[in-house]
Amino acid sequence: MDKFNMSRRKAVIIEFVITFILGIVVCLGYNVFYFEAKLPNSGKGQTAQILDIMDYLANNILMPLVAIGICILIGWVVGPKVVIDEATVNGEKFGRKRLYVVMIKYVCLILLFILLAVSLGLFNLLGIN
Repeated sequence: MDKFNMSRRKAVIIEFVITFILGIVVCLGYNVFYFEAKLPNSGKGQTAQILDIMDYLANNILMPLVAIGICILIGWVVGPKVVIDEATVNGEKFGRKRLYVVMIKYVCLILLFILLAVSLGLFNLLGIN
């Protein structure tokens, strides 16, 4: 709101209009806006409609991208020490700190990239099942 110099009321109205229009499109996706599309990781002969496409985008693309971003932010930009310090601020114990650092920097990042590649159907293109 501050960045765009608009009131809270105007921001809420704009957000409502965008959400309402997208909701109407999804509601009409099985009749007026009906079409069939094939998703990258769908099975043989399976098709998707607009709600399926939005679900696919949210679950298979956006969620892994956000998780990858968080791993990069915490693991490499900010540093895992910030999270460890915050978790132990009141004297609580944070066992296995080294394991956490390795997991957030390397293991999670690699697994999330693999998950994203599978979701995008890249292994199917390469002939790997």
